[in-house]
Amino acid sequence: MEAATSTPGTPPAYGTGNPSSTKGRILIIDNNPERAHALIQILEASLYKVAVPVRLQEGLTGQVTRIKPDIILIGVDFPGQTVLGWVASLHESYPCPTVMFSRDERSETIQAATRAGVSAYAVGKLTGARVKTIIEAAVARFYEYRALQEELEKTKINLAERKIIERAKEVVAQQRGCNESQAYQILRKMAMNRRKRLAEISQDVLSVADVLTNKL
Repeated sequence: MEAATSTPGTPPAYGTGNPSSTKGRILIIDNNPERAHALIQILEASLYKVAVPVRLQEGLTGQVTRIKPDIILIGVDFPGQTVLGWVASLHESYPCPTVMFSRDERSETIQAATRAGVSAYAVGKLTGARVKTIIEAAVARFYEYRALQEELEKTKINLAERKIIERAKEVVAQQRGCNESQAYQILRKMAMNRRKRLAEISQDVLSVADVLTNKL
């Protein structure tokens, strides 16, 4: 087990074809020493870096933040609401690919774990090939979901900016006595001259218009 550090949010180096390549640093959170030991053996045999395991208990976020793992493996036989609450708090503060190994096969538990931020939920025997596959799937799912979230956020921002630009065009058109196409060109020229983004200059126009309106 090693004590390397890394930055969360950046995918580890997978599938490089180099058997000595780093696959990401893994933290095991488990109160079952036998399962934790079995996971350590499997992971080290697969050339993962493994941090010293920590117990599954309240206040996980502080420990995890200090360790800075790339991937988290959580072992818990029957995750209840309290445990899932800890996991949700951890995921909110330190989002990264997370796998939960459990004995609870109930669909409601699996769904609750997923809502708490678990990327992959596994029940059954721990074997080298199976654990490796589960981890790979969790990493892929986590970063795919993150990319989707970022794309949705960009879409929201773009939509908000378009609304700002449209409102600014109306203001300029009214003040200059021109049509919206001409107003758009005026805004573009202002943005270029002041080296600002079109949405920024549009917001400036709206702010000035709002001040003038309030003074009247």
